[in-house]
Amino acid sequence: KFKSGGLAERLSRLQCRQRSAISFWRHKSISDTSTTTTVDRPGVLVLEVLRIHEECSMQLALCEQLHPPRDDHQSQKSVSEEKTHTLVLFNRETAAQLSPAPRDIIHIHPPWQSLSIEGFSCSVILNTHFSQKVFSSRNGLSAERRMPYHLGQMFRLLDACGTKQVAASEASCVVGGSGALARHCVSLLEAIEGLGQAGSVDQDVDVVVQRVYSVPLADSSPVSILKHRTRSSTAPPPEERSTTRLCVLVQDDYGTFSVVQLQPLPRSNELHRFCQMWQGRTCVLRGIKVVQRVTRERHSRLFSLLDSLWPPAMPLKDHGNSLSIPDESRSPGPAPSFCYLLSGQQSSVEPTEGSTRSPLYLPPIKQTLRDILQSETKTCRCSFVATVLYKRMQSADVGQGEVWLVLTDPSLQEEQLERPCRRTVALCVNTSCVLISSVLEALNSPAVYQMSFRDAIRENGVLLCGKQSVIEVCSVERGTETESTTGRDSPCRSLPEPRVKTLLQPYRLDSLGLETTPNSLCTLTGVVVGVDENTAYSWPVCNCCGSDNLKLSSESSQTFHCMSCKSALDKPDTKVQLEVFLTSSSLNDCTMKVKLQQMTILSLLNAGAVEGSELHGYDVESILGKEVGPIPVYVRVVTRKPALWIGLEEISLRGCR
Repeated sequence: KFKSGGLAERLSRLQCRQRSAISFWRHKSISDTSTTTTVDRPGVLVLEVLRIHEECSMQLALCEQLHPPRDDHQSQKSVSEEKTHTLVLFNRETAAQLSPAPRDIIHIHPPWQSLSIEGFSCSVILNTHFSQKVFSSRNGLSAERRMPYHLGQMFRLLDACGTKQVAASEASCVVGGSGALARHCVSLLEAIEGLGQAGSVDQDVDVVVQRVYSVPLADSSPVSILKHRTRSSTAPPPEERSTTRLCVLVQDDYGTFSVVQLQPLPRSNELHRFCQMWQGRTCVLRGIKVVQRVTRERHSRLFSLLDSLWPPAMPLKDHGNSLSIPDESRSPGPAPSFCYLLSGQQSSVEPTEGSTRSPLYLPPIKQTLRDILQSETKTCRCSFVATVLYKRMQSADVGQGEVWLVLTDPSLQEEQLERPCRRTVALCVNTSCVLISSVLEALNSPAVYQMSFRDAIRENGVLLCGKQSVIEVCSVERGTETESTTGRDSPCRSLPEPRVKTLLQPYRLDSLGLETTPNSLCTLTGVVVGVDENTAYSWPVCNCCGSDNLKLSSESSQTFHCMSCKSALDKPDTKVQLEVFLTSSSLNDCTMKVKLQQMTILSLLNAGAVEGSELHGYDVESILGKEVGPIPVYVRVVTRKPALWIGLEEISLRGCR
């Protein structure tokens, strides 16, 4: 909504009045039964179209002006010998209504305007809203499309010696020539203004590739889902299909951003190859189409990435400056409020010959987790290397749902005398973040490992990896040097600095406190004050493979048969589940419910009472009052109203204290 009384509101009203006037005039011209012919009315131009072509979605026609017939034959002959040529500019709406073509006769009613340009042999007719076609040649010819060109080149503004001269050969390219002007364009806006058929951008545009990433492809076909559910275990695996799409974030010399959606990737691990070829380099975009123009209000996370690339690393060119010379004294202003989504193929992005890292490229800036947590910015992008201490997956199939990672780094583990910070931080990897195979393997491994996170999102104190984020696994092989699995010299490495402090064990965890947040790790010490008997039970498992898929043997009621590993068991192991309520001296008026692990449960029940059927029943009084901890726990939920309630789960974490 426009501001009341502002320039935008007044301009909008003026445009509405203009559209109403044009519609009323067209209706009147159709229903007018006056005997007065059009050519007898004062100020009406009678033009015959000679040639027409499209310029930036408008149409420019070269016309011959026709004079009204006279009785004097000699006078008519003299006038016909002096043919008057003029250029007529029709906007998109008028051109769509007229559909002008060569040999058509068009009448232009006032108030039209005539513009004379120094060095031009013919005038230009503007403000042609009140136009009507009185004769159609019906030759079926459409307007010839012409490529947009820079006005600085047209008027020789780039030539200091001839700023006011226009060569006849250059002027002829406006109305003649054999085709489009074949040249590179350095402005995305200028190229998009000259859209061709079906939104195609016909010009080659020079851009800098700021980021290369991939996004998941949505597969919502009900047929494929049904086939997946009904496929037998003996059936051969299906042919591998692309599940991710390659995307590049580009920026031109004027600061305009665009996201180019390219071809599907057969394997997500191929991302680093394209990153190595393109990221940070000047490339040429060709054969692309405009999909959508997006704004900050509806794509806030995309624009958080654009904000991290602003202000630019070098002065930008100005669309208002015809010379297109960067002005170092001019402020870049606020970050862009719009961005174009484009589509293309792999051949649509081609590095320029001999291109190295562009001065406009802004690589991800490495930060420590401590700096990120203490930042006062509510929403921002950040890149860092961290150690993954623990993971919690929403789905048993890694990569099919959200994954919560608990991270730490040397900045959080070292002594904190000033401005203390928590020892670990949680990060959510949502389904829009593509995980390559090396990351999936690491998530399936119980080991502690290091990962690099590029362009992660920090929103209201929570870390998140989303659509434009890239995660890689790091390996420590040479002393304290951390290397990405994509290669030492690869430009696609998430962080430009290769050396990272090695995190030494044991890892420090915070004690459970009032500031504890969900999806974090901490240490817990407390006294058992209650047992949730609804969740307490035990069951036999195979002592060979750990499976609980057991069946009583038909030969003896004391013998079990494992259906998984086909073993015969005389005495299977026993698994126990137990959730208890604890009280802690560090937290008053707080209810803590903890799901304990097997070893802690056995220690509470006494090691001597774990034989056979004795675990099927126990005395609750024997557990109450016993001390538990210190144990590492994962915080599942924290509820503060009506009273503080914390749900915890004991975990196995090597090398923690």
